[in-house]
Amino acid sequence: MADGFFSFTPFDFNGSQGEAFFPFNGCYEKPESELRGKADDCPFRMEEFGDFNFLSADQSGFYQQNVPKIGDQTNYQQPYSDDLIFDELLFNNNITISESIPEKSKISENLAADSISFNPSKQVSNPCLESLQLLNSYGAKFKRRMKGTKLGNRGIEASEENKKLSTEEILRVAGARYVHFFPEGHDDFYMPMHPCDFALSGLSEDEIKDVELAHVLFAAAEKVGYQQYDRASRLLQRCEWTASPVGNAVQRLVFYFAKALRRRIERETGRAAMKEPKEDWEMTLEALRGCMKLPFQQVMQLTAVQAIFEHVKPISKVHLIDLEIRSGVHWAAFMQSLVDLKELPIKLLKITAVVSEKFHLIEKVGKWLENVAESLNIPFSFKPILVSDMMEIKEELFEVEEDEMVAIYSPLALRTMISRPTRLENLMRVIRNLKPSIMVVSEVEANYNLSSFVNRFIESLFFTGSYFDCLETCIVEDEDSRRKIEVFCGEGIENVVALEGSDRVERGVKIEVWRAFFARFRMEEMEFSESCLSQAKLVAEGFAYGNSCSLEKNGKCLIVGWKETPILSVSAWQFL
Repeated sequence: MADGFFSFTPFDFNGSQGEAFFPFNGCYEKPESELRGKADDCPFRMEEFGDFNFLSADQSGFYQQNVPKIGDQTNYQQPYSDDLIFDELLFNNNITISESIPEKSKISENLAADSISFNPSKQVSNPCLESLQLLNSYGAKFKRRMKGTKLGNRGIEASEENKKLSTEEILRVAGARYVHFFPEGHDDFYMPMHPCDFALSGLSEDEIKDVELAHVLFAAAEKVGYQQYDRASRLLQRCEWTASPVGNAVQRLVFYFAKALRRRIERETGRAAMKEPKEDWEMTLEALRGCMKLPFQQVMQLTAVQAIFEHVKPISKVHLIDLEIRSGVHWAAFMQSLVDLKELPIKLLKITAVVSEKFHLIEKVGKWLENVAESLNIPFSFKPILVSDMMEIKEELFEVEEDEMVAIYSPLALRTMISRPTRLENLMRVIRNLKPSIMVVSEVEANYNLSSFVNRFIESLFFTGSYFDCLETCIVEDEDSRRKIEVFCGEGIENVVALEGSDRVERGVKIEVWRAFFARFRMEEMEFSESCLSQAKLVAEGFAYGNSCSLEKNGKCLIVGWKETPILSVSAWQFL
């Protein structure tokens, strides 16, 4: 009976996110054939929260990231993914979605919508036009801002005199120009920079160079999508002349995306060498220290921990299950909050950490947490569960007692299983059977799980561009740390751009998709308290550039962003 809810077809995370067809200018409606031819004590202060794995596929597990300071290929025109299990979504009509899921969600404010289609048979007739439309929607936003439209919810205006364009704004200009000049079919080595071009009006010489560089990158990606590898290689050579891992933010961004496109070409043509996995813990820790200067992760962690604390604080026995514990810093802060609670002393705090690798490191995290609990006089137990395959996870492993209140925390963990849907669904079944009182989920608020290669490239480029802009702004005096973070980002970029199928583990979907998925397990979204949201705002404002960290509500979910671009979502759920 317990599994009766779950006899449904696998969920299609590809769906049609961002792959809608929109009305478009007739000048681009050329036949596809024509287009083809042309074209050591771990601190636990709240301000020490931080993770950065959402941009690095190779760092997707806690064991490769925040180590505590203690002691095959397809042409992008294919409408579906390599994972056929994702291409056969039919919602079980017997399951009622508790919250209305909008058919379309905006890419960003006032832009063309990304449809969430519940019909997998719907196909796009011309993927090239679709990609142009996606770029056009990004460019349209910049044109409105040049007329004085405000950015985000902080009142930053694009019309400010002498304002330097952000990395994402450069990409928007380049995207608009690429759409504008696409029908003209310029040669790979000749892409004129029109002096009367609206997009270049008022830009500095350096900004124009950055626009041109991004323009060439878009062209290279389009050629890779059509498997025109010789032409793509020539365009990538142009990128490589200017792009650099030590240049400005645009040059660094283009460097990593051009490198990923090279890798994809090598794999497609059979020239790719085996890439040995590497572990550099000193580099990981250095990157982590740099991430402490970014507002996203600390806001995410505080919101999640505060929501769990508010939900369980009347209970004397609490069992926390962490799907990605990493350094465990957030639970040290949770313990301090328990000590400050006078009404009902805690009788037992249990933490269970789900571990897939590096078991010995998590044991050290547990030992450190035990020391913290002892210093605070909190009865405490810690248990790491080693699960190499999520198909092996079982309820019995968690040893939940009847008088315990169970809370689940999933920080950037579920997305790593999107490419393995049977494992994700098995995990969710087990979680439901544990009967948690609350589950808090933090995920990347981005749309780079698209089956169309070029659309996936565009979405990941704009998302990572905003992140690089944040790094450029917030990490000014520690260039070495910033560079190490960007190296990790580069590994994630390569996974998104160069790989396909189950090899592509770096995937992101937006909160609307997660809502549809969670509805299948009869999960209902919960509201964050005003206190929780106020504290999140205070944490963001505590950073030097915290005014650029945007906090917005999407239904009951909190979206944390940089200026106008969503970066992370934090949502709380209960099982009905």
